[in-house]
Amino acid sequence: MNNIGWQNPFSGIFHVIGLWAASGRADAARVAVGTERLRDWGVEVVVPQLPGEPRRYLAAADEVRLAHLHELLANRRVEAILAVRGGFGVTRLLDDIDWAAVRQRNLPAIGYSDFTGFLLAAWKQGCQRLVHGPMLCPDLSRKPLTPEEAAGAQAAMQSLTACLRGDERLLPLSASPIVLRPGQARGPLVPANLSLLTALLGTAHWPELDGCILVLEDVNEAAHRVDRMLTQLRSAGVLRGLAGLAFGQFTAGEDSEYLPEVLADFADAVPGPVLADLPFGHVAHTISLPVGALATIDTTAAPASRLQRG
Repeated sequence: MNNIGWQNPFSGIFHVIGLWAASGRADAARVAVGTERLRDWGVEVVVPQLPGEPRRYLAAADEVRLAHLHELLANRRVEAILAVRGGFGVTRLLDDIDWAAVRQRNLPAIGYSDFTGFLLAAWKQGCQRLVHGPMLCPDLSRKPLTPEEAAGAQAAMQSLTACLRGDERLLPLSASPIVLRPGQARGPLVPANLSLLTALLGTAHWPELDGCILVLEDVNEAAHRVDRMLTQLRSAGVLRGLAGLAFGQFTAGEDSEYLPEVLADFADAVPGPVLADLPFGHVAHTISLPVGALATIDTTAAPASRLQRG
């Protein structure tokens, strides 16, 4: 495979990665492209062996997807779990996951979108090696066609490497987040998909967010639905307990011209600083963020240093 413009983000970190299709069904051709790219990088790819056919919009039946996770956990050679894709379905599994096995292995898990549900639930269970970052599809299965697309993809891979290595810098030098509410804050960083975070409210898998810095993104959600979900978080008392809040990208939704105003409406619901327009979410150049790592927001800092680890 032509990997021009791409560098292995796992080099010197992971050699054996397990693929988990926890959510929606994935296009077989895209999976093949992403898997071949990993192997071209020298990564050994472990695919669960239990057969399972797609079911409706899911990668497989619930019991099969659960078994795939438990199979990867039982394989002592697997060093990290990479989500195959997002979509829908991971919240159907949370009640039946063997969380004792998840805690015991404490494997790094990487993904976003629907996979946020697993990341947040695993963090609540005490897991500390979780990354809101690129998935096999679409991120590792992209075929950049232009120098700009290749540069964006490589920037995402570099951010993933930096995140896995524990680098202090979280934002690229080109970042220029908007300040919606000034201030300084420090607390555990919780990156999340807004829809999935809201879906966990009232469940046993809801993480404690008091004192945290919450970073939100979403895709295919109209402005009024983003408004409704943020209103729910405010009414539930979540926003007033945060140390800080940052908004990433809200892409491909209806009435997107209203989104800046909608997000600004909720800035005063948070006692600490609020940022917007982070390069984070369903975009090719998305940054990777560590779940639960200590971070700081400082709106007086240079733009690319307004959100940092530590």
